[in-house]
Amino acid sequence: MAKNTFLRAGQIAPDFTMTDAKGERFALSDFKGKSSVVLVFLRYAGCPICQLALHDLKDAYDEFKALGAEVAAFVQSPPESIKKSGDISIFPFRLIPDPNETIYKLYGVAVGGFIDMLHTQTVARGIQAIAHGHMQGKMEGSQWQLPGDFIVDKDGILKLARVGKNLADNLSPQQLLSYL
Repeated sequence: MAKNTFLRAGQIAPDFTMTDAKGERFALSDFKGKSSVVLVFLRYAGCPICQLALHDLKDAYDEFKALGAEVAAFVQSPPESIKKSGDISIFPFRLIPDPNETIYKLYGVAVGGFIDMLHTQTVARGIQAIAHGHMQGKMEGSQWQLPGDFIVDKDGILKLARVGKNLADNLSPQQLLSYL
C-alpha cells in the first residue's frame, strides 16, 4: 500500500455525504446493510488517464452490480468542469466532484510528486489513454494527486484500502471485482 498512512482493510470506513456531479446526494451510510461500495479516487476530469479509468469502470459496471456493489468515482474537479468535460450521463455510476479534497483527505489518498509522473506505468497508461482518444483537459486540483481504491462491505468495513504508488496506479475493474 503506497502512501496511505492510516486506513487499513478491516477498519470501519469513514462515513461521508457529498453531492455527485448530477446534483444528487451520496452518503456512504445509505448503503450500509444493502450493498458494498467501490470508491475509486482519480485526479481530475481533464486527466486522460482518469478518463480512461472512468470508461473502464463504465464497461465493467454491470459486473459490479451483479455482485451487489455500487461504484463511486471521485475527481478533484468542480461540478461545472465535469459537466463541461462531456456527457456525464454515459457513466452509470456516481461521479463525485471533490475540489476541496475533503474525501481524499478523509481516506488518506495522498499527493505524490514529480517522480510519480515519470513512472513507467504512468507514461504507458498515458499513451494508452491518448491512443483511446482521451486528451488532456483543464488541470484542476493537485497535478501530483495519487489515485486510490477502497471497497466498503455491506457492514461498513473496509475490505480494501489502497493508495496508488504513481499517478496511474489504480486497480483495474477486474482486480476490484476480485475483492467482492
